[in-house]
Formats: sequence, structure tokens, C-alpha cells
Amino acid sequence: MLNSLRAKLLSIKFRAIRRFVITVLAKIPRDLERAIIFGDTLNHFLMITPFRYFFKFKVPKDIQTNLYDLSFASPLISASFKDDVSSLLQWQLLGIGGITYKTVLKKPSKGNLRPRIQEISYQGEYGILNSLGLPNKGVEKFKLSIPNKKLMNFNRPIGVSIGGNSDKEYFEVFNSIDRYLNSIDYNQFFYEINISCPNTEKHMIGSGLKPFLNSKRNWCIVKLSPLEKSGTINNLYEEGFRQFHASNTLPSLKGGISGKKITPYTKIIIKYIKSNWDDTIVIAGGGIRTMKDVEEYKKIGADHFSVSSLCFNPIAFLKFYNEFSNPF
Repeated sequence: MLNSLRAKLLSIKFRAIRRFVITVLAKIPRDLERAIIFGDTLNHFLMITPFRYFFKFKVPKDIQTNLYDLSFASPLISASFKDDVSSLLQWQLLGIGGITYKTVLKKPSKGNLRPRIQEISYQGEYGILNSLGLPNKGVEKFKLSIPNKKLMNFNRPIGVSIGGNSDKEYFEVFNSIDRYLNSIDYNQFFYEINISCPNTEKHMIGSGLKPFLNSKRNWCIVKLSPLEKSGTINNLYEEGFRQFHASNTLPSLKGGISGKKITPYTKIIIKYIKSNWDDTIVIAGGGIRTMKDVEEYKKIGADHFSVSSLCFNPIAFLKFYNEFSNPF
């Protein structure tokens, strides 16, 4: 009862802040990113004060899942769209099964010019159209932020999304991070090879990925585009990949679309993979807002579930824990 009330209050807070900052900060000039920056700043303040414990919920043991020797507290994994510690910490407190840093590139990048994020509506629900262009701090600076005790104390898997504008860059970023991770005392890391970002000029097309499998096959997940062709998926499987993330944002003329509009495409990819290969692991992502969404993906074979907007809905987290009893 107390947990339910606390989750409701937190969810009301999230919705109220969301509408306020969008109305006040993002309308004139029209730039949703100003609201996001404000929200991140407020969250950072909360996470360095005792108020952070108000976000902490106990995760039932019977919804734990495993990927080889990685142990996820729940089947919910945060999508790779944030790299600030405060957001990742908040989601771990809520009960996310594992976190994923947003895509890392070789060199620092400011991304595209603002405004580059818009809120859209699809079938009565909110989604995001983003053309960020992968702003990031670059691999060398990113490595300095990885060994964060606040995040590692949860002992949950931490994913690193690898990006690049050429095969060579992918391998350089991967090898640089992998060498560093092998030097620290924490073994709950995995890699997500992002070949599907619609905000970059080039991306890998599903060939030449084999070097990633030299010693890390069990911990390498390939993130697919909603429009990924079956031939590319076949090539990935033939090269040895068995973990797939379906799917990234939907490419459009103005960037990538997230939310419910991705769901039909994600389902097609999951059905294709699971109908062809029994030895695959699939993370389903796109439009997950309720338990019904999770159940629909699970019915067609999804093993884990990638969430973004759900990370800001404590009620949904609590409902997830209460409704499922060792279903995975």
C-alpha cells in the first residue's frame, strides 16, 4: 500500500514537471531539449540528496533473468539514450534490470544543430522525433565515467552502446573500451553494437562484424533498425551473433521516431528471428508503456524489454513487479 502510494506520487510528479517544463521552456522558442536539460538538472539535484531514497523500490527475486553469466534484476533494460549518472542511478533505484549507456563514438561530437527534438503524437500517445546526431563526449572521456561506484554497487549489468562512421571506428571504440573494462574489478558489462542510428551519415550494414566475436560473443548485442532487411539479419546470424535488439528509432526525413509507431516493425523483426532460430536472445524495444505491451512482445518470443519513457513511470514499474510472478 505504501509503495503504491509512493509510486503514484512520483508518477504524478513526473507528469506535472513534464507538462510544466514543456509548456514554459520548450514552446518559445520551440526547443524540447531545453525542457530535457531542466529535468536532468533537477534530477541530478535529487540524486545527490537523501530524497533519492524516495525513488527506491525493492525488486522481487522471482523476476530475475539471465543472459549467460549476466544477471538482470528484471527483464526491463534501459534503452541507450542517456549517459548521465543521475538518470541511470534513478532507474536502478526504481528497479530497472540493467542499464545501457548511450552510444559512444571515437571522437567528441556536438551532434546536429538545435532544435533537434520534437514531441509528436501517434494513436493518442506521445512519442519523440529526434535528430540529435549522437552528441557524445568521445571514447577517451567516456571511459573515465565508467567505473562509477554508485552504479556498480547494484551489481546489475551495465551496457555500453558502440557506434562509428566506419568499420574501423567501431572496432577502435570497442577495443579501447574493452581493454579498459578488462582492467577494472567488475564483470557485469555487455556491449550493444549500434548499426541502426538514423542520425548518422554512415552505419554498418551487417557484414564485417566478426572481430567483435573473438572473445565477447556472449556479451555482444546487435541493435537493429526497425527497417532492417532479412538478409542483414541472416548475415549477422551466420557470423555468429545470437543476441539482437529490435529495434532502434524509425528513420524519417527529420531524424528518428520513437514510441508506438515502432511497435509493428519491431514485432515483424522479432517474429522473423524467433521463427528461424531457437538459439537467439531478443530484446524488444519500441512503444513499451504498459504491461500489455510487455505481454504482447513476450508472446512472440521476446526475452528482455528495452524501455525509455517507462523509466519515468514508477507506477508502471510497480505494476510490472506485482503482476508477474516468475513469468520468464
